[in-house]
Amino acid sequence: PSEIVVQPAGIKNPIRLRLRTSDISVCDLILLGHHYNMELPFTPKTIVDVGANIGMASIYYAHKYPDARIIALEPEASNFAMLVRNVKPYPSILPLQAALWNSDGYIAVSSSGPAFNTDRFVVHECGEGGGAPVRAITVRTLMKETQIHSIDILKIDIEGGEKEVFETSDWMDSVRCLAIELHDWVKPGCSTAVKSAAGDFSALQKGDTTFFVRKSQIKNPMPSTPGTPL
Repeated sequence: PSEIVVQPAGIKNPIRLRLRTSDISVCDLILLGHHYNMELPFTPKTIVDVGANIGMASIYYAHKYPDARIIALEPEASNFAMLVRNVKPYPSILPLQAALWNSDGYIAVSSSGPAFNTDRFVVHECGEGGGAPVRAITVRTLMKETQIHSIDILKIDIEGGEKEVFETSDWMDSVRCLAIELHDWVKPGCSTAVKSAAGDFSALQKGDTTFFVRKSQIKNPMPSTPGTPL
């Protein structure tokens, strides 16, 4: 078979995973390993999942925060098709095929090369390496089109694209918590761009993900959560 159907403990609906891809390991990391578990000093109402892949983080957040509205962005066509199938039972999750970028328009999605697994992709300017074109969208445009005024959790895993996204970060005042995987080994400068934009945030490292929480939201010390303060 090309895919399997699983239903991890605590997950309300079955999930489809493609064999011979990273789908199984991603499911294990997020739904079984609780990779995005961070006890926040507020209850999120709006979550944006950027680089949503096949929907594991969105589904995790839908169970952890059942009253939250979740917007899931995924640019790559095959991943997006699986995302749509996996989140269909969750009316709180809105899947959008687009890539977050520093300007509106179109960019390209292509295989990321030998440094990655074959099912991982990067986005880049059209004409810089081929690949299928996909809509590019800024945070401001995303918020306007989805009619949201703030983002309680902004989860980003976009294989180096964070450098371009955070080079223009006039929207960070609308974000309360940022959960991001930095990819300096793919594109140097990612960490510098993100940390420069997150000057008003406290940071906590958990595995490959850095959690930034706005300091004004923290009335008491950060709740006890596995991780290493930066």
